[in-house]
Amino acid sequence: MNMKIVKRYWQILFLVGIISLIFGAVSHKHMTGISPNISMLNGMITGAGFAFTAVGAIKLLRNKRIPSEKLKAKEIELKDERNIELMRISLSISSTTASLLFAILAFVFIGMDYIIPGLICIVALYIQLASLFIAHKYYNSKI
Repeated sequence: MNMKIVKRYWQILFLVGIISLIFGAVSHKHMTGISPNISMLNGMITGAGFAFTAVGAIKLLRNKRIPSEKLKAKEIELKDERNIELMRISLSISSTTASLLFAILAFVFIGMDYIIPGLICIVALYIQLASLFIAHKYYNSKI
């Protein structure tokens, strides 16, 4: 992966964090007394915005302090075939785990009479499986 792309990624994360932080704080201030659920949601958006901002800022500062030789060595390491294959294996295991988790959650929610969350899990599982088949077909035709 190109280090310029990685830098852009951290900049975007930082920007999204600032926007979320401001949106959550302003919404929380102007929507007091509406609903405890909305208040909690605004707090969660504010917290996520703060986390994104902090992570983005730390990564950007860290990348500025690292010498360019180390950055080039890191870029070469990221492009190494062994590391690419390890990342693919990790993503495959992660995807399989997520599919199983969606299926289990769907059964648990429906068993607890939470039909809407169960259906949301089933739809998310179908979207994940559809993206798998579409990606497989797309990349299979490229090779």
